[in-house]
Amino acid sequence: MASIGTVTLPLQTWGGDLGVEYYSSTAVVFFALFAALMIGIGILAGRYQTSEEEYFVAGRRSGILVVALAVFASIQSGWGMIGVTGTGYLVGVEYFVLIGGLIIFGFTASYWLLGRKMRVLGDVRNAITAPDAMYYRFQDERVRLLGATSVLLGCMGYLAAQYAALGIVGSLILPISFFEALVVGLLVVGFYTVIGGMLAAIWSDAIQGAIMVVGGVLTAYYVITNSTLGWSGMTSAIQNGNPQYFEFTLLGGDGLMAIGLVISVIVIQATVAGQPHAITKFYMVRDVSVLKWGALITGAAYLATTLYWIAAPFLQAAVIEGTVADPGNPDATLPLALVEWAPDVVVAFVLTAVVAAIMSTSNAFLNMGASAVVHDYFIEYRETDLTQAEEVRWGRITTGVLLVAAGVIAGTFPGLIFVLGAAGWAIFAAVIFPCIALAYNWRGATAEGALAGGGSGLILTVLLAYGVEYMGLSLPYGFLGGQLATIVAVAVFVGVSLVTSTSEYAELDDDIKMVLDLGRITGSADRPTEAIADGGTEAEE
Repeated sequence: MASIGTVTLPLQTWGGDLGVEYYSSTAVVFFALFAALMIGIGILAGRYQTSEEEYFVAGRRSGILVVALAVFASIQSGWGMIGVTGTGYLVGVEYFVLIGGLIIFGFTASYWLLGRKMRVLGDVRNAITAPDAMYYRFQDERVRLLGATSVLLGCMGYLAAQYAALGIVGSLILPISFFEALVVGLLVVGFYTVIGGMLAAIWSDAIQGAIMVVGGVLTAYYVITNSTLGWSGMTSAIQNGNPQYFEFTLLGGDGLMAIGLVISVIVIQATVAGQPHAITKFYMVRDVSVLKWGALITGAAYLATTLYWIAAPFLQAAVIEGTVADPGNPDATLPLALVEWAPDVVVAFVLTAVVAAIMSTSNAFLNMGASAVVHDYFIEYRETDLTQAEEVRWGRITTGVLLVAAGVIAGTFPGLIFVLGAAGWAIFAAVIFPCIALAYNWRGATAEGALAGGGSGLILTVLLAYGVEYMGLSLPYGFLGGQLATIVAVAVFVGVSLVTSTSEYAELDDDIKMVLDLGRITGSADRPTEAIADGGTEAEE
């Protein structure tokens, strides 16, 4: 068992019975068509993979609609759709309000703090990874190595959460077991990601994002109309049988005992700008001047997928009324609600949408993990000389190795999807949020601060997040270990930077100073590099 706040959550048992019986030939057909589409995208995108820049940042020629949908699709995932729905089923409506209310702030802050800066950095320094941005800001290879380590470890943890959800949903769609579904899903996502690189990832993300939005709308409609309860029946049942579900008193009415969970959720949403899958997407934009529309598109698409969460209170009410058996496992909340109340074709489509969410996130993380190994460690840190063809080949090999490793973790280590996802998110946030999101907006950031803050945050995240999950450790007030580590990391980063001096603003190269000084919405017209990044030419200076 694991605890969030004062609520006890049953751990996901890999390969066990979810308590949901479902089979549909329609779902099998939908899954097969979706898999064929993704494989086709991988084959098509693979024709363009001729260099490291093509493989890891899609040649920097993507439009804002594709990039904005890709940012949303790579963040909304099995964690957000399966894990958050399940956690909200147990914790209450207040949890959903907190998550949904803050996510728009997180997306907006991400675009505002880093959108233009990262795109211009990609031009002036040919940056393609988050550790690249860390190195160019501090000019210290130790900082790059710290960033590469955090990206690799964070990707592995986050991928394990995605693949756990992939096995769960895949075993519902296909007449096979959890482990068999996990292997099938890994083969599909592995093929198009390994072959097509980031170009396949963002193309597939845009399509998967659209599928996810439609699936959310369908889920909300059929759950509300076919549950026989309606809004009034649902609220009455919960108020009579579990009134604390609707209480807005720090997640469950237990006062300070749950305030740590509230703070942890706020930290998760506030550190979207510390997620490398958002940062690397900014490198890919063809025209930085249109980034101002990105937050709106990304946020609107994400909000549409919060409609999946409606399944939680309706299932809670049905369990109270005795019309649906308690699934026992919170991760079964969304699938069970669909099977109970949606017509077959809708269940098939929505389950495919959940698979799309899982794959859209996993392909982005596979690509980032591979870039951390090939680009940041071997090419940059170890100064290994590779030809363009070798860069692509080793990128593909590393992607495949990471896929298998994450699949093994997903198939052998028990853990609630939400908790595993929060831990993976925190590894990124504890290192990348202070060292990029804050450092590119604060002249006083120093290399010592980055190493001390990011290093302590990374170590604490691993100890606290996974220690709580697997070693029986407990934290006060319902804190999630990774998010507590993020708070410590930011505090150490700021504190050490204030009393040290390496890599201060005056010591930076002129082009990095220009990136730091770049306006977050618009820039000064006397910057020729910026004019190029905005889609202009040097003649405009």
